[in-house]
Amino acid sequence: MQSDKSRRRIADASLLRAVVDQFVQRPAHPISDIKQFERLAIGLMDLLDVDEVARVVRPLCFYSETPRTIFARLLEKGGACAELALAFSPSLPREHLLATARQGERSLARALAQRTDLDREIVEALAQRGEAETLRALAANWSAHLDAAARRALMQAARDDITLARILLDRDDRALEPEALFLAATRLERTGIILNACRRALSGGHMEMRHAEPAFVSRLEGAALRRDRDAMAALLADALECRKERARAVISDVQGEALALALAALGVDPDVATRVFLCADPAISHDVERVRALLALVRSTPQRAAMQIVAAMTGAARGERDAARRLASRDEAPAGSTWRRGLQRVEPARKFDQSA
Repeated sequence: MQSDKSRRRIADASLLRAVVDQFVQRPAHPISDIKQFERLAIGLMDLLDVDEVARVVRPLCFYSETPRTIFARLLEKGGACAELALAFSPSLPREHLLATARQGERSLARALAQRTDLDREIVEALAQRGEAETLRALAANWSAHLDAAARRALMQAARDDITLARILLDRDDRALEPEALFLAATRLERTGIILNACRRALSGGHMEMRHAEPAFVSRLEGAALRRDRDAMAALLADALECRKERARAVISDVQGEALALALAALGVDPDVATRVFLCADPAISHDVERVRALLALVRSTPQRAAMQIVAAMTGAARGERDAARRLASRDEAPAGSTWRRGLQRVEPARKFDQSA
């Protein structure tokens, strides 16, 4: 049997819901009606808990006649109510928004990232927080203008957050580097990424082919035959000079295309690549046509193109902008250049730098 307090709370919530629904049904109200609604709604809001108020008054956030005092009271109540106010209030001071973006609670920053009137400084502050939910909300906010600094922060985080990567791809922002988002791309998008990388590679002049060192190939094939994914990730991370978590993501790609590109970039022999695919995830190894398609990808993708995509995916290099400089200065390449551990030169007298 419900207590009197519980029954009163249910009645108050029902009354507030009825008042809000009636208020938003009309396109405009006389000032006297707005004042009356303001007093009644705030009085009822004060009687209810935060979550109940947030559920009931949400329609007011999308109604142009909503009094500003309603948003002020939502902000005062905190929790889910404050999140609504930060996301939709038309009149919050910019100083308050900026302070929340820099030092506010995670839930409040995520709500703030949904606003349609964010300026450059607030966007940059949100992007620098590094919190997954905040970054996803910011990326999903198509009204937010992402400058170069914000894009860099989001792209860096997207390498480790496939959901964020997918959201960025959906923005269809030409300023974003799609190669870094390869793991979140659809099959059609991946085809476009690979073709574009091939065009750039073929137009960039000749690059001597480099093959993987026999010792590396032997260890990689042995780990694949043992189905030791952790050892494979460690070997690839060392060869690509990237974080092990990112190498593991390459191996775990259910389509297998990321692994195929990594093998092509490292110059792994197609026969070895075939054996690696046959020991891969069952979704790949049990599909003969899939293995053939991946082997064709290894054979047909120029090594330079594969390097560009894999470097962008794993963060192993700073990207295509530095490729020409690295190519021009290959004779002065340092001894510890990127991917040196996994590659051997075809022409021992010459050096090629793929450093980040």
